[in-house]
Amino acid sequence: MKIRKALRGMLGMCPWAWYIFLRCIQLCCFLLLGALVLLIGWDGQTLERGALLNTAAALNETAQAVLLLGVLLSVLIEDQSR
Repeated sequence: MKIRKALRGMLGMCPWAWYIFLRCIQLCCFLLLGALVLLIGWDGQTLERGALLNTAAALNETAQAVLLLGVLLSVLIEDQSR
């Protein structure tokens, strides 16, 4: 019941809120893809390539922050439009 109500609310968002939400999802996917590429390049060599691991971890955290801010911004825009 609550999931159906949440999905119905998401699909009924105004165009600007929907646009921001989709672009945040795309940006998060791009950041996570970059983190994956860095982790593949890291190849488990801690001493020689520790900077790659730190950068991948930073990209992971940045993707989470961008998603949180994007969801909050789209909710605020949706609330202002109603």
